[in-house]
Amino acid sequence: KALVINHPSQALAAAAAIGYPVVIKPNIGGSGAGIERFNSPNELRSAVEANRLYFGIDSTALVQEAFTAREGIITRVEVLDGKFLYAIQIHITGESYNLCPADICQNTRGEELTRIACPVDAPKSGMKVEGYEPPRRVIEDVERIVELAGVEVGGIEYVIDDRTGRQLYYDVNALSNFVADPVRVIGFNPYSRLTDFLIAEAQRHEAGQSERVVASGGPQ
Repeated sequence: KALVINHPSQALAAAAAIGYPVVIKPNIGGSGAGIERFNSPNELRSAVEANRLYFGIDSTALVQEAFTAREGIITRVEVLDGKFLYAIQIHITGESYNLCPADICQNTRGEELTRIACPVDAPKSGMKVEGYEPPRRVIEDVERIVELAGVEVGGIEYVIDDRTGRQLYYDVNALSNFVADPVRVIGFNPYSRLTDFLIAEAQRHEAGQSERVVASGGPQ
């Protein structure tokens, strides 16, 4: 469940409608920035009164029911050109919301993953990542989600709610920051495929421009 709010004064009513615990997060962000969990009305009221809620650059926030990921696993499915590219499972610790896959620098075997952009303190998070082959139904769900959202390149995240056993698709990322050291984790380099996709898109756009010029009788 999720409700959209545009002002802190709307937060308490939205949370009451959903039921505690809830998380409140900016509509536009990244790496879990600005996400906060509230377990009771008193906790949320204190945050509202202290003007602590972060609404992001478009002054919009989402109030969502909080969940606990079964076995501490979050699955992220990446798409390219609207189709399944690969999936990873992120093994989390605690309730950190900073889940940027590009910043997770250790696999489930404890091996360090190589990436120039890895933060110095990334291993301290305790999070680990591994390649994963999702069920066909999940792939179909994800491809349908990105089709409806108009996303060509991005990632969809889901969990199994430990309390209810439900599979929850909870995050749509219209931008991919691929997993660190992808060849070791998923067996291939997604950047090569992304490059091929972008070149093909640029060529298609250029061809379309040329056709329009010809149809109009040349540049005016």
